[in-house]
Amino acid sequence: MTTTRVSATQKSLPANTKPTGRIRKWLKRVGLSLLVLVIALPITGATYQFVATKIDEHNFLPMGQMIDVGGYSLHLYCVGQNTDGRSTVVLEPGLGATSSAWAWIQPEIAKTTRVCAYDRAGLGWSAPSPAPRDAQHIATELHTLLARSQTPGPYILVGWSYGGLYVRRYAEQYRNEVSGLVLLDSSSPDQCTSTASGQAQCASFAKIYSVASFLARLGVMRVMSVFQSAPALPSLQRQALVAASSATKDWDAQSAEFLASPATNAQVHAARSLGNMPMFVVTAVNHGTPPELEQLWQVWQKGFTSLSSNSVQQIVPDSTHVSIVFDDTDAKASISAILQVVDTAHTGKSLVH
Repeated sequence: MTTTRVSATQKSLPANTKPTGRIRKWLKRVGLSLLVLVIALPITGATYQFVATKIDEHNFLPMGQMIDVGGYSLHLYCVGQNTDGRSTVVLEPGLGATSSAWAWIQPEIAKTTRVCAYDRAGLGWSAPSPAPRDAQHIATELHTLLARSQTPGPYILVGWSYGGLYVRRYAEQYRNEVSGLVLLDSSSPDQCTSTASGQAQCASFAKIYSVASFLARLGVMRVMSVFQSAPALPSLQRQALVAASSATKDWDAQSAEFLASPATNAQVHAARSLGNMPMFVVTAVNHGTPPELEQLWQVWQKGFTSLSSNSVQQIVPDSTHVSIVFDDTDAKASISAILQVVDTAHTGKSLVH
């Protein structure tokens, strides 16, 4: 009888194949889990965004009127009366902001004259617009809104931040309807092109806005808003503003406005002098930008006064770009500037003393 001997090496072969098989099974399970996670997370995020948006729409109803401007509606909230023929003040918010941002300012202006805040198309309570989001189209929509709502002119336009570009364009397109202008730390049409820092900053913003709408649909922007400091507004307006800043359509509109910056800037550059139209420039001190841009911002603010021969500038001590609207103390400077332009437009006096 022949005995076949098995070497130690041969005996170990079957044993060595077992861990390899287990690893493969483990890798398959991990891969499957990751695949499920990749599929489930977007679905979960999108569901969360949809449900949360519906809850916000139920909790925060429009404060003003919904006005049809040609197949879609814009939200307009007006208070106060045009006493003694004073002009109507129209408030144009910054990029991504809504009518709720004016909670400190609007009630104070209403004590003197009629004042209207509105939401640009796609923002706040306003429906999206099929038109491009550059300054010319936005000014046209505002003109239609004021006409169809029978809001009496002439108008004193107040533009905060990016809204400053829009009111400057409105004053160019509808010069005879505008009796005064107030720029609250207005953006400049040169800030994305004048310096390397500005170009880099705007290029970075453009990348963010190119994906912001997609991320908003997955609830990412809503989650991020939880970690951002809420504006120092009265409770109702603060919550409404935060809700709006979490909505998908608001990010669509905000992104479209920023990505239309080249067209907007060119349109503002093409504007003519305002003549002797009363104009007040309110400037903040701190913007949190690179030093090069911070210095230029102050230069641009001073330069705005050359748009009219009847203009003044006030630099608000210890203020920031947002505090002149969101902070009840710093907002007093903005209120004072608006009321001075209201008085100047009404009496014919000069802002320049």
